[in-house]
Amino acid sequence: MTLTALSYHIRVRDHFKRQTKTWDFFAAPKNKDGQLQEFKTELLKNTYKFDETADNHIYEKVNIAKEKLGLQQLPVTVYQAQFTDELNASIVFINNEAHIVFSGRITQLMNEEELLAIIAHELTHIKLYNLLNNDLEIADRIITSIANNYNSDAAYYETARLYKLYTEIFCDRGACLVTGQTDAVITSLVKAATGLDKVNADSYIKQAEEIFAADTVTKTAALSHPENFIRARAIQLWHNNPETAEEDIIKIIEGVTNIDQLNIFKQKELSDLTKEFLQLYLKPKWFRSSVVTNLAKQYFTDFSWKEDALLLHHFAEKINNAHSSIKNYLSYVLLDFAMADTSLEEVPQGWAFQFAEDVQLKEAFDAAVKKELQLSDKKLQQLKQKTLAAYYSVKENEAEQIYE
Repeated sequence: MTLTALSYHIRVRDHFKRQTKTWDFFAAPKNKDGQLQEFKTELLKNTYKFDETADNHIYEKVNIAKEKLGLQQLPVTVYQAQFTDELNASIVFINNEAHIVFSGRITQLMNEEELLAIIAHELTHIKLYNLLNNDLEIADRIITSIANNYNSDAAYYETARLYKLYTEIFCDRGACLVTGQTDAVITSLVKAATGLDKVNADSYIKQAEEIFAADTVTKTAALSHPENFIRARAIQLWHNNPETAEEDIIKIIEGVTNIDQLNIFKQKELSDLTKEFLQLYLKPKWFRSSVVTNLAKQYFTDFSWKEDALLLHHFAEKINNAHSSIKNYLSYVLLDFAMADTSLEEVPQGWAFQFAEDVQLKEAFDAAVKKELQLSDKKLQQLKQKTLAAYYSVKENEAEQIYE
């Protein structure tokens, strides 16, 4: 088995590398050192530094991990954090030196293999940083800096969260490679999360399998590390079949797109979906009043009519399989345009009811109309019949149809 970056890492790297000014700023050595040097000073103030001779059992494991990860030339120093009971381990890479920091009783809780797994996990962060000419370390600092700015869009926070989650998955793989097993990796992460002295890896794997069997859309929502059962599942998938594991791991980590958890890529996908949605709904020429056109321009400044727009099966299926939050969002977009221009009378509303059914949005749209217009079931059906009749009376030529 070899360690390769996950596709999400590459995607984030490629996105920011296209933003040349931002990339060049973070890639400049003077800026990188300035961002990290302050950490080293604080580190020495608030930790105990393990001695290579007195604490040889720790540095022996560091050397084993370095050799198996191909990091033999990397200087590594290990510390114990003061003034905290939190069980954790972290690493920082400054001036080509690695600094591992243990927090709480983590070194006392772990057996020899588990401590090796934790050290290997942390050093695998450096392995990741060294891939692709250090591009992934630069990408990490860029997305983290943007996400930490309170003025940033929530999508950047979600992008950073997922970047870190995929990084934890990658580093668990490094720990597996170094230890030659999954058990120590799993028990070490569970011990660190729970403070338990003893953990059974097989039992925990079974627990994870039960969770996924009960909920096929289980996904991570943790802030820094994936939930442990997700990490355990990801480790097993990769260990059992490294060639095919990534697709399943993506489903586990990202799940079905929720409008409240859009990263920058899913935000763009939803934007494209919305534009295609509107180009289909607004295709009839009778719909292109100045009011409707202005509203479309508010949604997309570059909005244009698409004369050859057609409703294809895969588009309707995409909406049918979407998360309920996406369906609700599209329903309100549809209602917004259906009610926009009163001079068009009831025709846009009737077309909206028909369109919603055609794109697998009927139930969500009916619910939105019923709620916003405060209608009973009976009144909703009466409105639907009346507006559909108005729409069916409109003569559209073949070129205005959205159907093949």
